[in-house]
Amino acid sequence: MKSTEYYIELIHHTLSPYRFHHSMCVAEQAKALALRHGENAEKAYLAGILHDITKELPNEEQIRLIEENGQPLTAVEKANHRVFHQMSGAAYVKAVLGIDDEEIISGIRYHTTGHAEMTVFEMIIYLADFTSADRNYPDVDVMRQKTEESLYAGMLYSLRYTITSVVKENRVLHPDTLHCYNWVLNKINAAGGSDGANPQ
Repeated sequence: MKSTEYYIELIHHTLSPYRFHHSMCVAEQAKALALRHGENAEKAYLAGILHDITKELPNEEQIRLIEENGQPLTAVEKANHRVFHQMSGAAYVKAVLGIDDEEIISGIRYHTTGHAEMTVFEMIIYLADFTSADRNYPDVDVMRQKTEESLYAGMLYSLRYTITSVVKENRVLHPDTLHCYNWVLNKINAAGGSDGANPQ
């Protein structure tokens, strides 16, 4: 694995200015969350830098990356191009950049949909993407507040937000997102039933 500066320079030259700025903001938020929750801050920072590395590639190129690296797309995934980049990004960092750290790869792989039984590291990358300093969507302040309360409170709020948005826009919902929602809700209920509970 090369230096952090190498990967920053890489995305600086390959991503649009907007996407580069977003990626650096996510990296900073991932680092802060990792420090707060006892995870490896350097790895979280790198996962944040690289999480959107393939987002601006044409869909056809992303599909090629995904399928050439052993991840055939399901019918649901083919119907929702917004999930391509988490899969193609994970394939790219492993196959092209030669990064073999499974935490970094899985953090990128699930930063859009989430999935059941997420690790703390995966939740950190997911929530860093939702709450980075550049984000200005409706409810972002609530999302940040919930994430401050606990990772699970942030996950539950973000998943509700995502599911509601997908349904309103008449888009296909990835089953990983639904499974993630059920898992998070069950974890919170088992810990006492409060949205602010932290079952860690």
